[in-house]
Amino acid sequence: MIVRKAVVSSFSDALKLVKNTGSSSVVHELLAKKGVLNAIVIEKIDNRAANILKQEAISVGASVALNENVSRFKKGVSDTVLFATTNQIEKLVNKFRLQPFRLKEIALKLENIVNKKKVFKYKERYLDLSNPVVMGIVNVDPNSFSGDGLTDPDEALKRAVEFERLGAGIIDIGAESSRPGTKLVDAKTEIKRLIPALKRIKKNVKIPVSIDTYKYETAKAALDEGADIINDIFALRRGKEISARLIADAKAGVILMHMKGIPKDMQTCPEYKNCTSEVYGFLARQKEYVVGFGIEEERIAVDPGPGFGKTVEHNVELIKSIGVFSTLGAVVGAVSRKRFVKALAGEDRTSFIAANFLAAFCGADIIRVHDVKETVKVLKIIETFRRI
Repeated sequence: MIVRKAVVSSFSDALKLVKNTGSSSVVHELLAKKGVLNAIVIEKIDNRAANILKQEAISVGASVALNENVSRFKKGVSDTVLFATTNQIEKLVNKFRLQPFRLKEIALKLENIVNKKKVFKYKERYLDLSNPVVMGIVNVDPNSFSGDGLTDPDEALKRAVEFERLGAGIIDIGAESSRPGTKLVDAKTEIKRLIPALKRIKKNVKIPVSIDTYKYETAKAALDEGADIINDIFALRRGKEISARLIADAKAGVILMHMKGIPKDMQTCPEYKNCTSEVYGFLARQKEYVVGFGIEEERIAVDPGPGFGKTVEHNVELIKSIGVFSTLGAVVGAVSRKRFVKALAGEDRTSFIAANFLAAFCGADIIRVHDVKETVKVLKIIETFRRI
């Protein structure tokens, strides 16, 4: 007889273990759901709801970490951590649907965490995010921080076609540098750089084309030329309502990124009390804001913004916890050629590929990269791990 510990990091791991016992197929999924422990953080929950949460969690065999004020029945809000298997969460969802103090809202979010199939919609199509998708960067800005800016639209087309051939799932075209300390350019200049390349690329590639811009005028011009996704480093804070309505009307996808400050000053002593929590809170609020203008939730992706107003330590924290953001929708991991990677491991391609791999391994769905060929190859490792 042998007794050993099994490594279970996902539902598929648990399901495989259950199947290997030779048990009835009728119980496979039910037992596998009991084998995956989830740690769910609920911030600023009403203390009355937290007390109900605790009692209901105990009733299904789950555990809850509570602020001591909850146990003392004090009014206010606090943070809570729920430790529960997928099976236990499903039971709690049913219990919370009829409860007060916003527990119905918590039920919906818990259900989303354990059951939602990951897709990212754009126009009338969608990307299957069962495995990480590579987003290849095509810069048409001569001042690109990575030094790969292409001023010739035909050269931009060649790069996009090559990226598609190599396995990229999205092309992201940028016409304005956002490197630390850079000055912003006007919409007229950005459009002049962007549109010739966009027209050529849309005619010659089948994969979706994203436009890296925060300007309403540029977004409109790009969407008029067939762009599928708007990738906004300001998370629609600049264009606000008109940009949100523009994207909703076009049924385009949108990527909302977190940035502290603006490119010119974002790296001047950035501070956070809790980086992951603050970034998550910002993206959750922005998502709720744009949904209010008619953008469907499945058309929204989020980017925690590594390198945009963060120290090296902040960036490492965000990459390690990037899977947390999956409750908001598709998650973009954009670490390619960022300064903090250079600070950690030096300026060479191996370091950048490793950073891209880590972002995907930790839970990012869309990996925005300059080095498409190498990243596509290493991400096949993750696909294999998930499949076997």
